[in-house]
Amino acid sequence: MTIPEIKVALPITTVLSHYGLEASPTGAMRCPFHADQAASMKIYPETNTAFCFAGGCDVESVDVIDFILHMENCDKRAAILKTKELCGGSLVKTTRPVTTEILDATAIYAKSREAIKRHKAAKDYLAGRGLDDAEAIMAGYKSRKTPDKWGRGCIIFPLRDELGKVTGLYGRAIKGSGHYYTTGRRGLYPYYPDASTRTLVLTESVIDAASIKRPELGLDCYAILALYGTNGLTAEHRAVIVGLADLQEIILTLDGDAAGRQATQKLAGELAKLRPGVRLSCVPLADGEDVNSVTAKLRTEGREVAELFTVTEPVELPNPAPSSTITPASAPSKPAAAKWDTTNLHNLIYRSATAIYEVKGGIRTAEKDLDSLKVTLAIRSKNGRRSRQKLDLYEDKQISRCAQAVADRLALRADLIELDLDRLTELLDDYRDELRSQAGRDEKQRIEVSGRDRTRCLAFLKSPALLARINELIERAGIVGEENNRLLLFVVASSYAMPQPLNGLIQGASGSGKTRLLGTVAEMIPTEKVRRYTRVTEGSFYNGGEFDFVQKLLCFEDLDGLKEEALLAVRELQSNGIIRGLTSVKNELGNNNRADRIIRGPIASMSCTTKADVYEDNISRCFVVAVDESREQSLRIIKYQNKWSAGKIDRADELRVRAFLQNCLRLLEPLEVISPFAERITLPEEAHKIRRLNELYQSFVRQVTLLNQFQRKRDKKGRLVAEVDDLRVACDVLFESIVLKVDELDGSLRQFFENIKKYVATKGENYAFDRFELRKATGVSKTRQHRQLSRLVELEYIRQEGFANRGYRYKIAHWDDQTALRGRIKNKLNEQIEVLKE
Repeated sequence: MTIPEIKVALPITTVLSHYGLEASPTGAMRCPFHADQAASMKIYPETNTAFCFAGGCDVESVDVIDFILHMENCDKRAAILKTKELCGGSLVKTTRPVTTEILDATAIYAKSREAIKRHKAAKDYLAGRGLDDAEAIMAGYKSRKTPDKWGRGCIIFPLRDELGKVTGLYGRAIKGSGHYYTTGRRGLYPYYPDASTRTLVLTESVIDAASIKRPELGLDCYAILALYGTNGLTAEHRAVIVGLADLQEIILTLDGDAAGRQATQKLAGELAKLRPGVRLSCVPLADGEDVNSVTAKLRTEGREVAELFTVTEPVELPNPAPSSTITPASAPSKPAAAKWDTTNLHNLIYRSATAIYEVKGGIRTAEKDLDSLKVTLAIRSKNGRRSRQKLDLYEDKQISRCAQAVADRLALRADLIELDLDRLTELLDDYRDELRSQAGRDEKQRIEVSGRDRTRCLAFLKSPALLARINELIERAGIVGEENNRLLLFVVASSYAMPQPLNGLIQGASGSGKTRLLGTVAEMIPTEKVRRYTRVTEGSFYNGGEFDFVQKLLCFEDLDGLKEEALLAVRELQSNGIIRGLTSVKNELGNNNRADRIIRGPIASMSCTTKADVYEDNISRCFVVAVDESREQSLRIIKYQNKWSAGKIDRADELRVRAFLQNCLRLLEPLEVISPFAERITLPEEAHKIRRLNELYQSFVRQVTLLNQFQRKRDKKGRLVAEVDDLRVACDVLFESIVLKVDELDGSLRQFFENIKKYVATKGENYAFDRFELRKATGVSKTRQHRQLSRLVELEYIRQEGFANRGYRYKIAHWDDQTALRGRIKNKLNEQIEVLKE
């Protein structure tokens, strides 16, 4: 068979499958010849070629022979012999494990897990190798009586993809020494390593990995991966190793024989190129030993399997091949520029052998734009001449016209320009898909808590009276007084990760400290989960990404800054966790079409307002917090402000406390919570919108339990179980908010009315007062007094007498007993809690 015949007869997809590689439906894949994170290689099945667009790669365009040459690191003759072998239909040599196609690996694996429970010979085989727990190592067995031939009489192990799905199988015959893989050896055993892996152990075989990947062996500090023999480092292994950002060490544990030691040297050289700077070591095994045999002996002798890794040796890397001499005339003056550069989102650059293409302004990623690929191109030839074009790359006619126009202007070949535009279209397609896939993720990476901080946070979260201790830290963080309010707001804010987050509304007069209370509590929540806004326009919530607000804490410094449309959006995110909008957009022909806009929640929220009565619909969805405007609280705040100005407040300590509470919340899991006592607590029936209040109360109890998750038991379904103490804490913290729900007056108005009652009580119940003496007695501003006094007259708590030209006088018309109401509610709640304790 001649070389041209080989290139035609051997599909490049067959070559990819042989090496465990697979391209996406668009033909894109990660290049196996360099540390590739951007799927820079493109497969062209029609020509049986591949092309790498990364500038730092040693290869560019390769055919099937060149692909094998680079994969095997061999000469041209050996590559041609390999292609003839693949053309002949045999994908393996006699010295390699047998590979056969299996259509449904998941189904076969599931059946094998059931079969091994009944098959004594399979259990005996595993026990003979020190693997007596088939469940722990995820092993199955395929009977010899099954109709399909693959893997008969074999122990079956699953090979999984990055989502944990079984994508391939490995079979180990219990009689003889047969090894079997499904085609391409797709998947890894036992699992893809965690992204935070620091130490990775590579074993020579699946059996070796199964020997040490067991929970009871105390090796959880290592990520373990099985190679598929001494030459079994697949492209999937390489991609995983390149992607482990925190990787510090790779430990090779190949067999203690000549082949194993030689493979260790070869692998170390390859890994050093893949991950320069990562420490490479090996476990020295005695002659004839492997990981499985050594671990079996250790367990038989009653010793810890972890002893296997107590002695490791650095691997001596093979001497690099001498580099070829480069004459000054042929030496490159600078490194080659990347062919596909996405560093600047607004100026994407593609460099070809013909010209340089710059996509000005980037590309559109909105869903309404997915049926087109409109771009503005600046095309530059190598002599510096330019052409600027606007076109839709999804229109073949436009591409042809553009190619001809550019060719005429820049004196280039139109067919080469058109080929470049085709490749640019594919690159932009993949790039847009990547941008859209990232849109649903959190724009900030999850912040990991360091080991030392993690230990301190866990010790704190396991301490008794946790919420009381949190309240003390909140005071250290800079909030003086407001003991109940600050704790309530912290619990509300910390619920951002719950399926049903909580919402709080802070009410108070201008200058009462509402915004500072909100801001300080928000700074105790993980920064990546908080969004703070001063003003929100009407369409803001409908113009963002679909997942921008999922499980976030939204803080509105003044609800008065939100238009009605924005308030509606906030209410929907609070109640339903989703906004569904229908709008109109223009298509490319200028016609109006319908378009759905979806914004997803759920959200937790905190808001401030001076006009709580204006936002009745919002109040019913929130816990209302009335800022303490008493003279005593004012004196506490003034004292703090004076100390801060005098330099007697440790600002650094406040910041440390806030960061500590953020880390504590990062360690909490959003678990499901059940309350066995939920049916035995009833709230005051006279409360406004009692249905919503009861729902809010039960959600608050769940959040208190969640904060105490390291001290609470779980049921058989893994759900946290609330305790009586959680209900007691919830009642104590929510008491003022519950009273406000019962009271006809809002929090600020109630405080104003109580001050009037105190003043009038010193004069006599029928005493009539005017506005001037009232302003002097209460200390409120003229504007605020007018607004609140008018509201009390409207609600008939105060009667207005006299005439405007002579000045009005006022008398209290309704002397309600707020103290008795509070006492009655408090006693009823306490009695119910006491019954639960019995």
